[in-house]
Amino acid sequence: MNHPKKILLIQLRRIGDVLMCTPALRALRSRYKDSHIAFLTEKESYDLLSLNPYLDELIVLDKERYKNPFYSVKKIWKVRKSSFDLVVDFFGNPRSAYFSFISGAKHRIGYDHPPRRYFYNMVIKDDKTPKYAAQTRLDVLKILGIENGEVKLDFFIPDEARLFAKKFFAENKIESKNLLISLSPTSRRHFNRWPLERYARLADWLISRFDAGIILVWGPGEKKVVERIKHLMKKDPVVSWETKNLFELGAILEGCDLHIGNDNGTKHIAVAMGKPTITIYGPHSPVSWTYPDFSRHKFLKKEVDCPDCNNTKHKCSQLSCLDLITVKDVQKTFVQLLSELKDLS
Repeated sequence: MNHPKKILLIQLRRIGDVLMCTPALRALRSRYKDSHIAFLTEKESYDLLSLNPYLDELIVLDKERYKNPFYSVKKIWKVRKSSFDLVVDFFGNPRSAYFSFISGAKHRIGYDHPPRRYFYNMVIKDDKTPKYAAQTRLDVLKILGIENGEVKLDFFIPDEARLFAKKFFAENKIESKNLLISLSPTSRRHFNRWPLERYARLADWLISRFDAGIILVWGPGEKKVVERIKHLMKKDPVVSWETKNLFELGAILEGCDLHIGNDNGTKHIAVAMGKPTITIYGPHSPVSWTYPDFSRHKFLKKEVDCPDCNNTKHKCSQLSCLDLITVKDVQKTFVQLLSELKDLS
């Protein structure tokens, strides 16, 4: 295809999904230096892309207003009148497929998911090979002749956020600790939540054994979760301040030495900020969602014989995959990670 003048990338939904697109965005900018590149996403991910230097335009959908026909028509018209030459749909659900088609772009790249495949004219076959989600996005670009790309995630934050974090660390007197660990015990999905009492025991062990500073991080509607862990603990962790945006959360994570938590968006922000991680997995694939540098990023996952897990995990009441992960399992993984981290040894 000819050098496109205007490119639209589409990824809706969650924080982790959008961050996984940033290596592909970087690769596209490297290939098409003079093209206008826009990104269509949802409101919750705005901060992740708003300062990205590889992006020219951010088109934001508010999912709370999807039922308003006037709002939807306005957004459809905005995409249509932009006259994109190339659309790359990394998401592939009915809404993103429709936006791809209605854009009128001459070249529309999407996945081979019937019947949505007919909304595209450059179709990508599903690759069942387990791989990091950022790599699967990069693989989509092979149809454009873009073969190489680094899977490092990008999240650019402003100085104001770092000043917020600096004040937080100073007022809580935790800057002097030898080891600062962010702990994220929350998740929107119940099947990703390791038991809170185990997080409390793990945090107590980290403080007793390593004199670590423990920062319990949380997002909107999650403060009661971290306060419960603090109540269950014998030692004294620090509950992070309320953050107005993802920039401030990113700055707090950047100020820590490493991150431990559930399979959630906070983990992916920690990865983007360059922090080593330990992730406790429920039913999801660790290969898909763990950064492929296993000297800095560890995971715990127990395989259990749950029939048809992909279709039943949203309804499962007994989380065997998480229940089987013990505090000792995480402690062992932490000691192993610490021994392999040259910058913390």
